[in-house]
Amino acid sequence: MTEIPDRKTYASRQTLGDMNAWKKMMALAAMIEIDQATGAMTNRNGKSSLVLRLDGRVTVRGVRIPQTAERHISLEAAMVDLNSGVATWEIDNRGQFAELG
Repeated sequence: MTEIPDRKTYASRQTLGDMNAWKKMMALAAMIEIDQATGAMTNRNGKSSLVLRLDGRVTVRGVRIPQTAERHISLEAAMVDLNSGVATWEIDNRGQFAELG
């Protein structure tokens, strides 16, 4: 239970493993950026991106972002800001729409 595995044995299994898996991991690593100043992590793939920030903000960007659910999609927030490209709307905690401009 207190045995420490031999690092050489562990490392050799990893480096001699499936090279295709390593290529996939390297391709994934190339899509991820970390901003050391802010701690934000960005995952980019083509025209889409997902940004995770230390303060809990998550930004999803893409050409088209469909949502599909077997049951329901719910939004819980103090405010939901919907930008239609023409006007910006918000939904307050009572479910009322208000145009912001």
